[in-house]
Amino acid sequence: MQRLTLFLAAFLALVSGLGHARAQSSPADELGPARQQAVTDLEGFVEWTGTVKLYLERDRAWEAILGFAPEHEAAHKGLKHQKNRDGSWKVPEKRAESKNFGKEPQLAECAKRRAEIAAKYRAALVTVLDKHKPALAVRTQLVAALLAIDPEDAESRALNGEARRGEVWVLAESEKGREKRAEFRTLVKELVTAVGTPVAGEARASENKLGVEWTACVSTPQVRVLTSGDVAEARNVAIQCSAAVKLFARLSGAPSGAPGVVDMYLLTTPAARDAFVGAWPGWSAEERKVVRTWAGTGLPGEIHHARWDEDAPRRLDGAVRHMLGLLTLANFGFDHQGCAWAWEGFGLYLTRELVGTHYTWYSTGPTSGDAETKELLGKLMMGDSNWMNEAQQRFKRGRGTKVEELCTRKIDAFGVDDLLTAYALAAYLLEGRPEAVPTIYKALASDSRKALETALALTPQELDARLLRWLSERK
Repeated sequence: MQRLTLFLAAFLALVSGLGHARAQSSPADELGPARQQAVTDLEGFVEWTGTVKLYLERDRAWEAILGFAPEHEAAHKGLKHQKNRDGSWKVPEKRAESKNFGKEPQLAECAKRRAEIAAKYRAALVTVLDKHKPALAVRTQLVAALLAIDPEDAESRALNGEARRGEVWVLAESEKGREKRAEFRTLVKELVTAVGTPVAGEARASENKLGVEWTACVSTPQVRVLTSGDVAEARNVAIQCSAAVKLFARLSGAPSGAPGVVDMYLLTTPAARDAFVGAWPGWSAEERKVVRTWAGTGLPGEIHHARWDEDAPRRLDGAVRHMLGLLTLANFGFDHQGCAWAWEGFGLYLTRELVGTHYTWYSTGPTSGDAETKELLGKLMMGDSNWMNEAQQRFKRGRGTKVEELCTRKIDAFGVDDLLTAYALAAYLLEGRPEAVPTIYKALASDSRKALETALALTPQELDARLLRWLSERK
């Protein structure tokens, strides 16, 4: 009975939506004949189910009829609705659910007949949807009536953007995400292996004048790494940054790599950091004081980068994020100031796929907020925290940032929830809508809200709802 009540609620929304759509010359007008035919077919189906004692199926058919003809008197009476003095119908608060008493052959025939009715109406609906391409809200309302005829029909569910997972229906993006996450793991391994062993090299004369005692220099065609520490760390940074170039191109559709070989400097002690920052050209004395307080930085006027984080995993994370950022700027023309959510979201997600961490953030505002938010910040900074689970919990409590707000948020105003939402949105796009990602990337520099709405055919509000459901189904 609960299932029938849920469908009735969907039908009432359908009636309201179609009434509004009709005033706008919506697809509902063209579906009129098909809707009437569906009612006629369902009336015949109701009569047959009664003769074979499939009373639960009969009630479901009555419910489906109300989706097409809300004032259908026989359907209301069949469902034991009570007619009010004003002509409206009252649904009883409680009613015993009907049962099927037919045998297996009758149930099989029932499924066959229901599928035939659904297929006939679906054909008309697909024609209209293809012609008008209505907004998602209208499309969902139109498909609701079809699903009431046969809620287990895969083709009908596909029109609603759903796919089967075991015994339940989930977003198609949720099932695709499962496949993509497995593909990403395999792809990353392949790309890392393909890099091969970095070639040993030597520091340049200018680098030897910086006052740093370099212990190793290695390179690939994409990156050159100098370190004051362990050569194994330098090799790993070179390999992962090189793999990042290939991964970024594969997923974003980037037409080229970085604008030249990128030099990465790993400064593993405070003394090495101080010597490097003090001697590297291009900074004022005041700037050098500030730079020393950071964990790493791009070098003035260069594509190159230096890291002096407290440990090797953080230096690796920062180096990979710099490489991904450089690729974003070179190929798509925006940085952390131009499109904060994409810079942080995609950068954090891809770094996590490559090296398993997300230590490096470009946003400067996450420390603000209430006690709960500050506690969350601490959890996110831990290497073993699950960002997707945290995002889902915040979304369920209404704390996630709305997409429309996220698209206008500047990096200096980014808070913890902005960071989590950006990460979750990037995951949704890369895992669930990968075919749209290259198109989105190309348009992010000008208007990220429009880029999302155009590529996904979803309004920001519709994307909010879809993202929340996707997070709940992501397993």
